[in-house]
Amino acid sequence: IDAAMTQLRREGWIHHLARHAVACFLTRGDLWQSWETGAAVFEEYLLDADEAINFGNWMWLSCSCFFYQYFRCYSPVAFPQKYDKQGAYVRHWLPQLARLPAKY
Repeated sequence: IDAAMTQLRREGWIHHLARHAVACFLTRGDLWQSWETGAAVFEEYLLDADEAINFGNWMWLSCSCFFYQYFRCYSPVAFPQKYDKQGAYVRHWLPQLARLPAKY
């Protein structure tokens, strides 16, 4: 999550799955923050921000409205273990963690 937010602040863009992971983490995965708070940050930093898409995705991923699957939550632990086993993404965006063993 920290790596995704660092990339967002520096580049103004993150992959849609990183956007989903951030939204799940902030709203229902761990922090239980309002979707409006996260949407406002994305609106400020995303170069490709589109209000309707941004707000709709945040509402959907927070399970606040529309059709939702509450069990579908992007885990900041499980997702990288499956798709980035060596932690290259985190090591790139958070160089202070680059020397940690891959298992972390």
